Amino acid sequence: MFRAAIRFPITDGAIVAALRGGLVARWGSSGLAVQGKLPDPKVRRMVTLRNDSGPQEERISRRRYGVNVWADDPVDAENMALDVLAILQTMATGSPVVSTDSFSGPFEVFDDPQMTVANKNLTHFYCAFRASVKASTFI
Repeated sequence: MFRAAIRFPITDGAIVAALRGGLVARWGSSGLAVQGKLPDPKVRRMVTLRNDSGPQEERISRRRYGVNVWADDPVDAENMALDVLAILQTMATGSPVVSTDSFSGPFEVFDDPQMTVANKNLTHFYCAFRASVKASTFI
């Protein structure tokens, strides 16, 4: 008997795009980088997304993500991290992310060595969440 294969879509780009759009609307695009890894050169406000994946149950993949936020002002860093969580909670569901949940953080991270941009120390926060992704069937 023939069985159709299951394939899960790539979600990292869609989540980064949602974060970038929401953060640019709130913080502006100057000195802000939102991507999968740290930019080179570093800028005064940075957000990175890390996909830790997760278990697959039938046609749903529950992917765990980590988000790192850095800013050259401690209050801005924490507020950006809170904005990240708010954006993720209200992220448009559909394709490819069906829902988001299991939020944790933000937690301050003490970098060693301290990251600096333009001779200013950056404050680092971390948060995490889970994204449920529905598979598509293909032959």
